[in-house]
Amino acid sequence: MVQLTTVTSLLAIFSHAEAVRYLGRVNPATKELTWPGTGVAFAFTGTSATIRLGTVSGASSYNLYINGGAPTVISDVSSKSISTPKLSRGNHTVVLRKRSETNFGTVTISNITTDGTINADVIPSRKIEYIGDSITVGYGLDGILPCTDTALVQNNPKTYAALTADTFGADYDMVAWSGKGVTRNYGTGQPDPSPIMPQLYTRWGANDADNSYTFPESATPDVVVINLGTNDFSYLNVRPALNAAEFTAAFVKFVREGVLAHYPDAEYFLVTSPMLNDDYPSREDAQKTTQTNALKEVIRQMNSTAFHLVEWPSQGGDVGCDYHPNAATHAAGARILTEAIRGVMQW
Repeated sequence: MVQLTTVTSLLAIFSHAEAVRYLGRVNPATKELTWPGTGVAFAFTGTSATIRLGTVSGASSYNLYINGGAPTVISDVSSKSISTPKLSRGNHTVVLRKRSETNFGTVTISNITTDGTINADVIPSRKIEYIGDSITVGYGLDGILPCTDTALVQNNPKTYAALTADTFGADYDMVAWSGKGVTRNYGTGQPDPSPIMPQLYTRWGANDADNSYTFPESATPDVVVINLGTNDFSYLNVRPALNAAEFTAAFVKFVREGVLAHYPDAEYFLVTSPMLNDDYPSREDAQKTTQTNALKEVIRQMNSTAFHLVEWPSQGGDVGCDYHPNAATHAAGARILTEAIRGVMQW
């Protein structure tokens, strides 16, 4: 008779290793997948496994990877379970990654079962943390303009961030939310009282309370990548243009007090936005150059060799939903970031 084994009974056995790894920032008190790219990974010996869900909200989407193969896209979790297909008896790996961001919904992980045994999963030795907006989320990545962004059109595992981490075999987390900025959020013409990124960054889950993240030692990254500023610059016909000096000051304050204070030994890579260019909304604004110069000034003020500028060129005419980078642009950005990190980290 096949014995059903649950993860909870195996955690004590694998106290020296993780039987199940939560991917990205996942609050252990809730086990809720909120931030894009969050998920769960485990290895097992047997023929099938099931990830059972607790609370399900919204209509989020997920990628399920079996043995490192091509992902199966999952858009309906109303059954509150995600199962592998029937596999040949043996050793297998399973990875579930959230494709979409918080506002499309979340799920909590209840438990994981298999018809065999759960094995200790391998923990990558390298770790990267990404802090960003809709670009890092993967907003509209799988769409072709004109299109409407949805949970299925978002594809976080195909972003420049995920691709770069995958190249290095690195664990990663993404604190990213569409429309967020360092000094102000995306300009809509209406007052926006919602939190900006320096505030959101203090949360464990995206919907948790401010200052709930405890910065556990196990989550300390080797590399921190920050891709922010696109939304700060948006203003056309709805608000005054961005004051570059204020942006620089706010960026320095956020990095110094909010990030560097927790990760003093990390290397930092500041990425320019592919959605900004010097011709829109006007050549007088020269937004691409203005942001690049502002980030250079941030690096100068940080006065540390641990800070590096990564210049991602303005994207071309082939774009995703709402003029966001498509898969090809993300792949190109990943190559640029990969080379920058490799040159510093010697990975």
